[in-house]
Amino acid sequence: MTVQRWLLALMLGCYVLAGVFPAPGEALRALTLRIPVGTAELTLPMVLLAVMLFNAGLGVRVADLRVVLSQPWRLTLGITANALLPLVLLPCVALALRGWPDPAETEGLVIGLMLVLAMPIAGGAVSWGQNAGGNVPLVVAMVIGSTLLSPLTVPLGMRLAGQLVGPYGAGALDDTTTVDTIARTGAGLFALVSVVLPCLVGIAVRTVLSEERVRRTLPTIKAVNLVNILSLCYINAAGALGQALAHPDPDLLVAAVALSGAVCCLTFVCGRWLSRWTRCDRPDGISLTFATGMNNSSAAAVLAAGSFSHRAAVLLPILAYSLLQKVVAGTAGRPPRIPPAVTGVAPVRE
Repeated sequence: MTVQRWLLALMLGCYVLAGVFPAPGEALRALTLRIPVGTAELTLPMVLLAVMLFNAGLGVRVADLRVVLSQPWRLTLGITANALLPLVLLPCVALALRGWPDPAETEGLVIGLMLVLAMPIAGGAVSWGQNAGGNVPLVVAMVIGSTLLSPLTVPLGMRLAGQLVGPYGAGALDDTTTVDTIARTGAGLFALVSVVLPCLVGIAVRTVLSEERVRRTLPTIKAVNLVNILSLCYINAAGALGQALAHPDPDLLVAAVALSGAVCCLTFVCGRWLSRWTRCDRPDGISLTFATGMNNSSAAAVLAAGSFSHRAAVLLPILAYSLLQKVVAGTAGRPPRIPPAVTGVAPVRE
């Protein structure tokens, strides 16, 4: 069994644990450090996310990025595709949901999917792309570029979501004010503090450490990341699954899983089509596919849990997307017969 399959099994275990024993997760999510971050305070999930992004930056070799930057057009294509796909897919989702009987659930599903799609490319795209034989420096550069743009792309995505669920959208969301506030200030500052800065600090630390020291710390980095992923999975799932089990709504659960799966598959299909349309070689095409198809669902869940903890309809599609994109990635990126060359990039899983 591969590491990815173990991760999927462990994530499922965290979901079950969150559904059966949600109280500890809700208590951990409520822990704050009384440091303001936009319209909220710095929470334990934000800290865990920042540590994960710091470790992602620590796994980046600047020398590899220089090679990619010498041919920037594919790098630009991957970042642009990941940023613009939400502008195409989300209106289609909102249109498809217009016939849903509960407008509040419709709007919650739209907001949840937008939060995922607006987030930067997932760090897990590096390890999945590496295992599939992709151009690892290229996908790492895409992750970094997308991360740097997130203070702009996340508020843009929230503004789009606000338009789709506002008075002229799918219905009248009772959290419209929250969406508008996040779009104006909270989302950009959240992306800067919890995503961009930790990643840049990790890259900076990597440049001053010797390669031997970095190599010795890689097992510790992987272990810390695994703990972070599972902790965030449990904490973020506790509220949504606790509410879902306390007030069962099978239709909402099915809709969240079905929509998340459909959107996730579409993003991978778009990435593969772009790689063929631009006639990429196999390694670059794999990198483009994973960069287009994978988004940082952990960051989306942290932001959603802080602002929409009372709305299971927002959190459920994010949790479903987090799990399903790993399933789709495993299907889309089967390893080649010849193992990929060993690189200096530490696999970082979102």
